Amino acid sequence: MVNILPIASGKGGVGKSAIAVNLAILLAQKGKKVVLMDFDLGGANLHTLLGLKNNHTGLGNFIYKQETSFAPLLQETGVPNLQFIAGDCLFPGTPNMSFFIKRKMVKEIEALDADYAILDLGGGTTYNTLDFYLLTYNSILVTSPELTSILNAYSFLKSAAYRFLIRQFKAKSPERSMIDNYINNSTAGAESSFVALVDEICRQYPSSGEKARQELQKYRPQVILNMGKSTQDLEMARRLRSLVWNKLNIAMDFVGFTPKDNAIEMAVATRRPIAVSNPQNPFVVHLNSAADRILLHTYQFNEKLEDSEFFGNNENQDIEELLRNSF
Repeated sequence: MVNILPIASGKGGVGKSAIAVNLAILLAQKGKKVVLMDFDLGGANLHTLLGLKNNHTGLGNFIYKQETSFAPLLQETGVPNLQFIAGDCLFPGTPNMSFFIKRKMVKEIEALDADYAILDLGGGTTYNTLDFYLLTYNSILVTSPELTSILNAYSFLKSAAYRFLIRQFKAKSPERSMIDNYINNSTAGAESSFVALVDEICRQYPSSGEKARQELQKYRPQVILNMGKSTQDLEMARRLRSLVWNKLNIAMDFVGFTPKDNAIEMAVATRRPIAVSNPQNPFVVHLNSAADRILLHTYQFNEKLEDSEFFGNNENQDIEELLRNSF
C-alpha cells in the first residue's frame, strides 16, 4: 500500500519545494520506494530542482487525456528508489480539472508501486489543492517562523478543516447547506467559530455530525518549520499550535525544524539537490531527522495506535525535542 504525503504551504517563499525534493531523496536513501509528483498545476517547476529537463510527459498529459495512466509519466531521477512525475510543464496554465479527472488521478496515485507518494502541491486554497492535501490524515505543511507565515499556515489549515468537514456529508445534504450558510452569513472580517459550527451540526444531526467529528479527530497534520534562525522560533511554533487547537480543535505535530541556509539557494541554482551534493549540510541533517519522524508517524498511524501511545501527553514535547539539538 502506498502512503500518500501531500506537502503544502500557507504562502510561497517558505521552501516547500526544497523540502519536498530533499525529503523524497532522503526517504529513498532509507530504502523506501518513492514517487515524487509535481502537483503545482499551472506553475510546475519541480523538475528544475531535480536537475531534469522539461521534455517529459507529465500530469498535464494525463489531464488532457493524452495518457490513460501514470505509468508513462514516471521518469528516473538518478537517485536509486526515487521516480518522478512532472506537472503540466508542456501545458502551461492547466485549468481546474473536473471531478472525474480528479478521481482518476487519486486512483492512479493509490495504484503506484511505491512505499511513498509525495505530492508537492501548488500555493493557495483552491478546492483542487485542498482535496489533494486531504488525501491523508497526516499531510505535511511547511511554514517559516515569520509571523506572516504562521498566520498564513493557520489560514490554510482553517480552509482545509472546512473542506474536510464539508466532504463528510453528501452533496446537497442539509448538513452541507448548513455549512455553506454558516460561512456565507459570517460577518465580514470576523473569525468564524469552526468548533461552534461542528457542535451545532452534531446538535441538529446527531448521527452524521458525530461521525464527522470522529473523522476530524483523526486528522493530525504534520508541520515542518523551515528557515529557522534561533531557539526563539519556538514561540512561533507554539503560537501556530495554539491557534489551530483553540480555533479548530485540531491537534498537530511538529516533525521537523530546519535551519535557514544559503546553500539551499545555491543548490537550486546549480540544479542539484543538496541532499545529494552535500549530505552533511545542517539543513539535510535536520530534514533527515524529520524523515525519520515521518516514517515513525506513518507506521504508528497505520497500526492505529491510541493517541496516548502515539504522541505522548506533553503538547510541547515534540517542539522542545526538535529545537534542543537544532542550533
